[in-house]
Amino acid sequence: MSTSPSSPPTPDGIISSQARLKALADYQVLDTDYEAAFDGIVKLAANICNAPIAVINFIDDERQWFKAEIGLGIRETPLDISICRHAVLEDDIMVINDTQTDARTKSNPLVFASEKNLRFYAGALLKSGTNALGTLCVLDHEPRTITEAQIEALKLLRDQVMHLLDFRRLHLTQRLLVKELDESRHALQRQAHLDPLTGLLNRRAFEVRLRFELESILDPENPGALMMIDLDKFKDVNDQHGHLTGDKVLKHVSQALRKAIRTSDILARWGGDEFLVLLPATQLEQAREVAGRVLQALEKKDARSKLPGRVSASIGLASLRGYASADEVIAAADAAMYDAKRSAGAARARIKTKAPTA
Repeated sequence: MSTSPSSPPTPDGIISSQARLKALADYQVLDTDYEAAFDGIVKLAANICNAPIAVINFIDDERQWFKAEIGLGIRETPLDISICRHAVLEDDIMVINDTQTDARTKSNPLVFASEKNLRFYAGALLKSGTNALGTLCVLDHEPRTITEAQIEALKLLRDQVMHLLDFRRLHLTQRLLVKELDESRHALQRQAHLDPLTGLLNRRAFEVRLRFELESILDPENPGALMMIDLDKFKDVNDQHGHLTGDKVLKHVSQALRKAIRTSDILARWGGDEFLVLLPATQLEQAREVAGRVLQALEKKDARSKLPGRVSASIGLASLRGYASADEVIAAADAAMYDAKRSAGAARARIKTKAPTA
């Protein structure tokens, strides 16, 4: 049984190779801006070869795209009129002294276009491993030859293009790595400042923000206030329904608090079932209004939340005026909150205020 010999490779077959297209895509060079280093190489190639046109081009699946060019004034052409597409069959250099007599190019419309028709071509193949990416080529409007010295120079310049491409790819990879490291660092910083269950500021981050606020009070008449919120009978929820339900209640509360407070207010989970709200540049009377909205938001039943019952809380308020440290003002808000919890007979009794110390 005889077998027919395999067909010789064609430009179209090589160009459509997925391995080749992936190698080209890995360089991330298509449709990028002009770069001076590549522009300098085509100018030098044109000068050395005494050619009016020089191009660094890449062969995409349906077009050839120019990273740098001199003498053409365009960035791409359709692949079916590309002369460079034939170079992918070569190992290194393709020279066509007269494009009107060469079988590969004599039917190309660019060869008979006008007085600016392309009659001479010399291209050095750009390769990544065994995959052809494109060429560094020079073209002329008249048939001609090229010297061995010029061919050698074209090869050397081609090597410099590949060095630039490799350096550029390494630089892009390093930038991506730095970006990923920065994103990881920022994520870790966010995690270090956020409560993992509710997504609110944690105790440490809130203390830093509170100390800053105490040190930067600008208006003694509006010094700011601190709100301590403690859920009522939260231990019973955990005991009767389990900690998973308790976690669901805490998430529901954090969402309700976000909606009830002002955009300028700063919310944190202090620990367990306690929450703190910093109200910058706020008088106590204004803080009481916010606290009232908080109680209403917490007690509003949401059937979608599937909570075991209505959520209630006791709230303590303290002005920032007159306190020298974060610990002192937190202790004042905490004391007011326990006063509210002890006298929780009426709804409004669940909000207690600690007057300014000075």
